[in-house]
Amino acid sequence: MPVSFGSWGFKSPLAHDVSYIFSPPRRRRRGVWLLAVFSVAVVVIVLVTSLRSERRLLAAYIDTAQESATGASTAADEFLDVAERVVTVDRQEFVTTMSRIRSSVGASGTLVSGAEVPAEALPGHARLELALTSWLRGLDLFEGAVLAVADDPTDEVAAAVVAGALVELSVGDRAYEASVIELAALEGEADVEVPSYPVAVFAPTAGAPGVLEAARTATGLAVRTDVAVATVSFEPRALDETEAGVDILPFTDRLIVNITVTNQGNQSATAFDLRAALLSDRTGTGSSETETVERLAAAESTSLEFVFEVVPLVNYELVINLDPVPGEFDTENNVLIVPFVVNEAR
Repeated sequence: MPVSFGSWGFKSPLAHDVSYIFSPPRRRRRGVWLLAVFSVAVVVIVLVTSLRSERRLLAAYIDTAQESATGASTAADEFLDVAERVVTVDRQEFVTTMSRIRSSVGASGTLVSGAEVPAEALPGHARLELALTSWLRGLDLFEGAVLAVADDPTDEVAAAVVAGALVELSVGDRAYEASVIELAALEGEADVEVPSYPVAVFAPTAGAPGVLEAARTATGLAVRTDVAVATVSFEPRALDETEAGVDILPFTDRLIVNITVTNQGNQSATAFDLRAALLSDRTGTGSSETETVERLAAAESTSLEFVFEVVPLVNYELVINLDPVPGEFDTENNVLIVPFVVNEAR
């Protein structure tokens, strides 16, 4: 007959409490349910966070594209203005304006190319980049070719480049229009606010024939070289002048002459001399000095100083002469004669 340890009235040292490995069925079902709810919550949080992050990225890209388009639109308006004035615009103004326009379009391109692009915006982004690169290529070709045509109206190669430049600008216009359509569609698809994009058109309405005709008959674009004596001033300054227009200077034995030379052409002038000669009626001779202007850019001026010894009550003539620069056709403004007399001491 089996006998249990308990029947002897003491607890066996081998006896121990029994614990269950698994929870009761009801508690186990509750734990599984809580785990499922927690997992779903984590997934929802991850999805919501990811969606918000994607929306922020898309909104940031849309802002970047808007800023880029605004810069390009401003540049397009300025370009169309100068393109319409090709027949009368000055060469220096044309070059300066074109440089500013290219810089603006290049900055817009850099802005877009450096942006982080979300997947939804890739089609619109690709078309916007195409527009900016096409515009920039067209502008580069346009400036040089138009100037070449203005310098030589018979240059057929330059004429062909002008036509090619307008093709590039038209490609950019069409790509930009397609980009705006793509980006505008994101408002409905991605639930983000898309602003209206400005109009940006670079291709002139006159087309290649109109631009070429204007360049060939342009009055200000062709190379023009012209340096001139602009102003002359004395120190001490004149007190008055005679009825014959002769300056009357206060008594001095040392006359400082400041002469301003300007470049009225549309290209730089280099290494030309200015001579200042002081002639008197007492001897018929005088003294002279020469200074060299190393370089004077278009529309730029410079001042040169000369010092002469003078005596009172002598009729003087200051004769200023600028050496003509290569290609200069108007030399009348290269010479200036200023008569003056110095008062006696008091």
